[in-house]
Amino acid sequence: MERKGFISRFKRLSAPTGKPLWGHAFRAVGLAILSVIIAYFIGLSQGIEIIFMVVLFASVLMDQAIPFRKAVTFSVIGFILMSLAFVSASVAHMFGLPFFIVLTIIWSFFPFTLYIFGKAEGLFGYLIFISYYTATVLIKSSTNVFDLVIYVLFAYIITSILLVWKFIQRDNYKRKMVASGFDPSTSINKIGSIRRNLAGVPINESYHDLLDYGLYLTGLRNYGRTVQSRLTGKVAVLFENFLNESNSVSSAIADHIVNKKGEVNLKNVKSNLNELDLHMDEKGVESIKFLADNFIKFFEDSNRILSSPINQNEEETVKITILNKMSFKQVITSRFNLDSLYIRHALRFTVAMVITLAFVFIDHARDPAWIAMGVLIVLKPDVSSTWDNMITRVSFNLFAVILAIILAFIFPHYMLLIFAIVALFFFRAFLPNHIGLSILAVTVFTVFVWPQGEVINNAAARLIDIIIGSIVSIILVYGILPKRLTINLPNQVFNVLKANQEYAALILSGNYDNKAATSKLETSLLEYNNLESSLTKIQDSFKDVSNDLKIYEEISGACYNLTEDISAIVGYEHEISKLDFSPLIDLSSKILDIFVSAIKRNEIPEELPDMHIYDEIIVKMLQEHEEIKQYLEWIVSDIYLIHYFINEAVETGALDRYKDVNQ
Repeated sequence: MERKGFISRFKRLSAPTGKPLWGHAFRAVGLAILSVIIAYFIGLSQGIEIIFMVVLFASVLMDQAIPFRKAVTFSVIGFILMSLAFVSASVAHMFGLPFFIVLTIIWSFFPFTLYIFGKAEGLFGYLIFISYYTATVLIKSSTNVFDLVIYVLFAYIITSILLVWKFIQRDNYKRKMVASGFDPSTSINKIGSIRRNLAGVPINESYHDLLDYGLYLTGLRNYGRTVQSRLTGKVAVLFENFLNESNSVSSAIADHIVNKKGEVNLKNVKSNLNELDLHMDEKGVESIKFLADNFIKFFEDSNRILSSPINQNEEETVKITILNKMSFKQVITSRFNLDSLYIRHALRFTVAMVITLAFVFIDHARDPAWIAMGVLIVLKPDVSSTWDNMITRVSFNLFAVILAIILAFIFPHYMLLIFAIVALFFFRAFLPNHIGLSILAVTVFTVFVWPQGEVINNAAARLIDIIIGSIVSIILVYGILPKRLTINLPNQVFNVLKANQEYAALILSGNYDNKAATSKLETSLLEYNNLESSLTKIQDSFKDVSNDLKIYEEISGACYNLTEDISAIVGYEHEISKLDFSPLIDLSSKILDIFVSAIKRNEIPEELPDMHIYDEIIVKMLQEHEEIKQYLEWIVSDIYLIHYFINEAVETGALDRYKDVNQ
């Protein structure tokens, strides 16, 4: 493996990860401008800057691709914390620098520790700190606390237009999420993300059923690749035709769910199945029959729901099971320590903000504010990510400075304010999928609207300060609690599977307490998070690893789904304790041993045992426990997926690489 140089890393880091969010940008900037106009006419002109910035922040919270109820929750909490951020910055001027330092420690450290609860919580904390940073920059003396709360409240009232729109579109959102499982292009990781977004959200029972079918079909579709790779001759061609037609039907079902159409025609897929049956031989007959029967079953079940309009007034009592049921105390106990990269990061970041924001508090000079911003956007929990951020931020700030100077020479000054608004629009549109261009846009905006000095001076100062902030970040990440990582991807996959093996055995035994189950779950999640972090490090550091990492990412997604499906069964502890799952425990243990052995020896995994025993046991024992039955079927699907991806990793040589990589 060849490590990436500057140019290679820059190309990868600046590559887009999705489409620009034009709609989000239009709504955010449009509402920000609307808020300024209304604030001016109703007598809130003193707080226009605060209102403008809070609308931008609040629009990010409210315009996420999450269910309406979760958006409301984020918005309410966001309003409270943003109000406190601005009040804190104002009150600090009453009590002086020592009090401000204490507040900065609180507002810097604790929002960044939210990453120990998950990425979504961490991003929320990041946005809350940006509110405090903005408040420190904008508020130059003690201000009436009541006025500050009014400014933030007014901004949230204006931005709540987004919630009204989200409320109107809430059924369409759920339909799109439910339909994703039927889309053949949907990855395992995306399915996992959808399930997490819908966790705890009441949905119609019909939607819940369709979500179940789509999730299971995703697993069957991937297992079908494994079966197809082992077939030859006429059967291989006919089975491929059947899978292709199944994908067409699945896509059609997704379209019908989103657009509220009726049932889908299954004539062609059934015709393909009949032709396949005529040429079936002994090779793979059980696997083919298992796949084909389940495809048809889920298509027919989906059609039964689509054939009659889904009742919008159907009582919403069904919820997707939440994976991580650990209490706040359990998360703090296990993750709030110096072994966590995020806690180390929070400490480094706090030191940087106390120093830089103290200078901002004293005289509100431009340079300390921009240096602090440089640290804010460059410093990351580990060395390689911090270097990556430095490369990206400095490079695109240089481009932005050159662009700003050219525009300033060509156009009159009043045009620069228009360009600033346009740059702000592009900043929101490019965030987060075109991170380099979003940096360029926000720098152009900052250079044009900053009130001090000529454009060329602003531009040069911006570049110098971002470089200083980057250097400070590099010093901090090496100087405060540094930790080098040794990455072994195959071994990390091994650790994830072993953790799941022990977790499944405990849960299916029905003989456990919540403390034991939580401990096993925490171990599984920790190993999964370590695998995700390792994949990121490899991607950041080496060339030509994208194909290998795609396989590992699929393994990671399937392992996460397995953990999630095992966890879902925890909620049925009372029922499980009365059932005998010992055959499934033995079978699951044997299957995972096959995976573990294949990884350790870097060999093609053995054929799976007869998985149809699951069907026999499930039908016999779980006639009155439909939800447990569904989760066990998902576990079967997860196992098939893992088998397929490990097989692919061995064949491509991915399991023979990425051992003992130092970061």
